[in-house]
Formats: sequence, C-alpha cells, structure tokens
Amino acid sequence: MNFTALFNLTPLKALVPAGSLLRNKNYFRMWIAATVSVLGGSVSQLALPLTAVQILHASASQMGILFACGALPFVLFSLPAGVWLDRNRKRAVIVGFNLLGCAALAAVPLAVMFDVLSMPLLYAVDFLVGTGFCIGGSAAQIFITQLVGRERLVEANSKQASATSIAGLLGPVLAGMLVGWLGAPMAVTLDALAFLVAAMLVGSIRFREAALTVSKSPVLVDMGEGLRFVWRHPLLRAFALMAAMFIFLVDGFMALYVLYATRGLHLTASQLAVVNAIGALGALAGATSVHRLNRQLGKHAVIVFGLALTALGFIAYSQVPQGAWAVILAGAAMFLVEAGATAYTVNYLAMRQMVTPDAMLGRMTTTMRFLSVSAAPLGSALSGYCADRFGISLVLACLGFGGLAAALLSRWMIRR
Repeated sequence: MNFTALFNLTPLKALVPAGSLLRNKNYFRMWIAATVSVLGGSVSQLALPLTAVQILHASASQMGILFACGALPFVLFSLPAGVWLDRNRKRAVIVGFNLLGCAALAAVPLAVMFDVLSMPLLYAVDFLVGTGFCIGGSAAQIFITQLVGRERLVEANSKQASATSIAGLLGPVLAGMLVGWLGAPMAVTLDALAFLVAAMLVGSIRFREAALTVSKSPVLVDMGEGLRFVWRHPLLRAFALMAAMFIFLVDGFMALYVLYATRGLHLTASQLAVVNAIGALGALAGATSVHRLNRQLGKHAVIVFGLALTALGFIAYSQVPQGAWAVILAGAAMFLVEAGATAYTVNYLAMRQMVTPDAMLGRMTTTMRFLSVSAAPLGSALSGYCADRFGISLVLACLGFGGLAAALLSRWMIRR
C-alpha cells in the first residue's frame, strides 16, 4: 500500500502561514502523528485506570504498581536503547514501537471479551506501552531534531505541545462518551487505533536520515560513554537531577489522581473527563505562552517557574472538597499542573538537544531518560503505598510541597 498517497496532507498546508514549520511536509506528518497519539492516549489515560478501579476494584497500592510498570522500561532499557538508536535509523524504530503499543492495548478489550482480564494483564500492557514510549519516543525526539534542525527545536516542541494540548481537550470528552457508551476496557480500543494511524503516518515520511557512524565498540563501552557525556556536561547533569525529582513527583500524582477523583470526590467518568479537558487547556496555555515567557524571563527561569506551578497544582488538587464545585476546582488544579509541566517540558527538551552533537543524540536522550525516569516507578509505587496508610489527600499535598522544594533546588542547580 502506498502510505504516502494515503496520507496526502498537502491541501491542509494552504491553511498554514508561510514560514511556519508546518510547511515542512515531513515535520507536518510527525506533528499529525503526535496529535493522533495524544488523542488516543488521553482516552486510555482515563479508560485504563478506570478499568482497574471499576472492574478489578484495584487498591491504591495496585494503582501505584500499575503506573510503575509503565515507567519500568525506562529503567531497564534506556541505556542499551541509546546505543542501539545511535546505530540504527530512527523512522523504522518509531513505526515498530507504535505497532507494539497498538498490539498491547488491543489485548485489553480482547481480555474482556474472553473474561480473562486481570491486574497482571494490565501491568503487562502498561509495561509494553511504556517500552514503546521509552525506545520509540526517544527515537522520535532525535528524528524531529534531524527534521527541523537545532535552531528551530523550541518552535517544534512548542507546536507539538500545542497540538497535543488541543487533542487533549477533545480526548477527555471523547473518553467520557466512550467509557459511558462502551465501558472503560472497550474505550482503550481507540488508543490502539491511534498507535496504528501514527505508525502509518510516520511510515509515510520520506526523509534521508543523517549518515550513521556505526561504532565498533562493545555496547557497554558506548553506554558508559553516554553516561560520562551527560554527567560531565554541567547543564545536562543539572537537568537530569531536576527531571528525576520532577518525574518522581508527577508519577506519584498520576498514580493517585483518578483514585482520588472517583473515591474521594465521587466524580463520574464524564465528570473526570471534564477535569482532564480543563487540564488540557492548561497545557495549551503553557505551550502557546512559552515563547513570550522565554523572552521576558529566560528559558532557565521558565523551567523553574513551570516546576513550581505544577507543584501548586498538586496542592490545590489535594484540597478539592466534595460537592457541586468539585469538578471545576479539580479542573482548575489540573490546569495549573498541565500548564506548568508543559512550560517546563518544552524548554527542557529543546535545550538538552541543542547542546548535544549528532553522534551522541541517541545516548544522550536515553541516558537522560534513564537518570530521570528511573525515579518514576519508585514515585508511583511509594505514593500508592503511603496513600493506603495515610490517605490520598495527604500524600497529594506532600507531593506538592515536595515539588516546591524541588523547584527551589532546581533554580540553585541551574544557576550553578
């Protein structure tokens, strides 16, 4: 099948201003693929935890383990994946791992049909999807750098964030409708289809990647070189420590926020979809304002500001009371969380790519992910464990205050 003809997006470019990155047909396809992926992901972000909570009656500890499984591949595979990516073409890797995500998520509705759904199965699904994000997502970051060049990375990441924010607005509404109509497990099907479409879009890109300089060194030697490069670079070292703190806290929050909404605030799936949609508005606000904030405050200051804003959102979410205003107040808290996280991420990703030579991009990207995301399983599992013993609201508040401390520490590390 001729995927290039199937995904002929040229007519849409007439709506794009001259000089925009979206005029680049290859980047345009990557942009659409990312948007489709987030649209599907925002459905499973609601549907997968609800499947665990509503059908399997998962505890807070089990929810913590579920989110930990999604982050575990970053601990296991990041370092060898970096060496592998530096030795292989990135486009094929992106396509392959999108197909892996599609197959993994399709197992959830099939398990319901054959009455074999279980928490271990959901753990396995989240692990495989996380593996796709670990390796395929790293390949996508490198591929975009090659498509647009380092000088336009902030613009590229900002456009990616804006598009995914818009998809995030539509996704929760769609998720609420699908969960109500089909049930949470069957709604996951949409995310599986999104992975398939994204794979086809990336597969339709025609772009000659930079020539590979294949190292003849053993894998362990190249892995060590990647670690040394990151640790000896002052900015990358500070970013790795900062990201580890951020991801530890964010994954702890994400492991509990659905559980708190459904059992603490007694929100329905449709109401939780509204909360997520308001949060997506925050992500859009963060993405569209990051250029202006960078000019006014500087990229480093915006990174710290984003961390602090996210932490304030955690605290606000923990204090939302039950009642008629719960949806609006929870949505406002998620607005802060998403706005801060997006402002932080756009600059963080662009700046680490800017300071890295092409030959080290794969190892740098996956080494940074290893050093930072390794904290995620611990954050989600520990948050779930503590929530079972001390209460969800208290743990969410503690994550917020920890985030404010992390923002202050990050400011000190970056200034050094």
